[in-house]
Amino acid sequence: MSDTENIEAAVSSAAEFVQRQWQQAAMGTLAIPGMRPVQHNIGLRRLYANSIALNDQIAEGGSIRQRIIAKAKIAEQLESGTGPWDMKPMLLNGPKARMGKNGRYNIIPFRHGTIDKYSPDNNFKTMPKDIYQQARVLKASLKQGNGMSWGGKLTGTEAKYAPGQNPTSGYQHKSGKYEGMVRIEKTAAKATQSKYMTFRVVSDNSDPGSWIHPGYKAHNIAKSVADFCRPAVESMIHQAAIADLQAVIVTIGT
Repeated sequence: MSDTENIEAAVSSAAEFVQRQWQQAAMGTLAIPGMRPVQHNIGLRRLYANSIALNDQIAEGGSIRQRIIAKAKIAEQLESGTGPWDMKPMLLNGPKARMGKNGRYNIIPFRHGTIDKYSPDNNFKTMPKDIYQQARVLKASLKQGNGMSWGGKLTGTEAKYAPGQNPTSGYQHKSGKYEGMVRIEKTAAKATQSKYMTFRVVSDNSDPGSWIHPGYKAHNIAKSVADFCRPAVESMIHQAAIADLQAVIVTIGT
């Protein structure tokens, strides 16, 4: 039996505790005082959170050392922050990019959240109430085999929601954010669900100022989580150390 049996167990439990807290913080479901809230889209948050894992046992120090790491690139970007970048090369070299007569292009989907708290779309940025009222009564678009049978499209939204500008490059968008929205309907587990999408095209001929990502501000999530978890972790290790020491004393005494 190891003389540090309780400490080893406590380190393992502490590592799992920190992993859970870090995942929740990355998802935006754990508010830590002083930490910049994580409010990016659900896909990015989930990608970061799912990459947070316990490392294999580290040779130096044996089982009384554990390391929690985040492997996704978005984790590094949100932690340290990053400046603006051009998304076109990535979008035009991705698996869904296509070649047309005028060069490469890609159709980029944007999903919009609803005001219905029970909808899976509530993980996405919520569309305005008046847009939702119009979109929810659109004729549904349905998947048929490998294609789509398109239903209604939202039009006339630009009078109120005019095309905006890219805040980083100043590029003037050609379409309003909600123009052309469709309602895609599917049935799962005997329940019918709708998701609300708009689609925009990026191509080799897109304006240089379009599709510029503004970058991310530094969130310092890992440090905030470490500071937040430190008192609980220290308490767990302290109690385990006392238990191991008592066990040694009893062994020596016998």
